[in-house]
Amino acid sequence: MNLWTLLAIFWSMQIAAYLSFKSGSQSTSSRSGKWMKSFVIGNVIGATSIIFLMRIYAKMPDNPNLALVLAVVGSGLGCQLAMALVFRSRLSIVQWSGIALALAGTVVAVLG
Repeated sequence: MNLWTLLAIFWSMQIAAYLSFKSGSQSTSSRSGKWMKSFVIGNVIGATSIIFLMRIYAKMPDNPNLALVLAVVGSGLGCQLAMALVFRSRLSIVQWSGIALALAGTVVAVLG
């Protein structure tokens, strides 16, 4: 698998895990079935995604910090955008600016 495919899978799994956590957090009690189901699903998906992070590191053995930047910033931005879409939260101009700056910083790190 190439690097971009591994990153896309990692990002997708992280997004799915965080959407599961958010969905479960809307339950009124931590003892409810929905809360526990979302907790377990989110953790299984999130923990499994680490396999792909390790493969990303293997693809970039000389630059693990860059691998981490690509993985973490990509999943963080993806999670923020997915949360806004799925849960219909409006992002402020400051939040959009933060997304743009994080993306620009990632591009600078990759090109540098």
